[in-house]
Amino acid sequence: MAFAGLKKQINKANQYVTEKMGAAEGTKLDEDFCEMEKRTDITYELVEELQLKTKEFLQPNPNARAKMAAVKSISKLSGQAKAATYPQPEGVLGEAMVTFGRKLGDDNQFAEALIEMGESMKQIADVKYSLDDNVKQNFLEPLHHLQSKDLKEVMHHRKKLHGRRLDYDCKKKEAT
Repeated sequence: MAFAGLKKQINKANQYVTEKMGAAEGTKLDEDFCEMEKRTDITYELVEELQLKTKEFLQPNPNARAKMAAVKSISKLSGQAKAATYPQPEGVLGEAMVTFGRKLGDDNQFAEALIEMGESMKQIADVKYSLDDNVKQNFLEPLHHLQSKDLKEVMHHRKKLHGRRLDYDCKKKEAT
């Protein structure tokens, strides 16, 4: 039985090569199916690009993104669930303003303005952290699920269909 399977694979490979060389023409697929294949390919590319661009939007600094990806992969390998957050520039600036405002003293109006502005910047950073969490949970995770489950299954079935079409064309050629 193993020999029959090997022969089938060789025949399919032969059919594929002859189609690519132009010596044989494969069975034409339905126009609607070809259109769905194109849409599936575009959807797959769209999901990948959306995930990439959304991560760039949430974490604009490429060095910080690379560092976070490295920390995330290392923590996965070591079995730790370390949730590193992207340092929001507003929060870093706000912290610096508050720190130096306090160092200047309470009797200085500039120091009070620095502290107040620093607190506001830290609040903006908190809102951005909230936005990050919301986008990751409600947008990126469903996209990842679509890519890793649904689109992967569609691609698997397309590959099987391609193999079966080659097998069908090979058997049709043998019958004539």
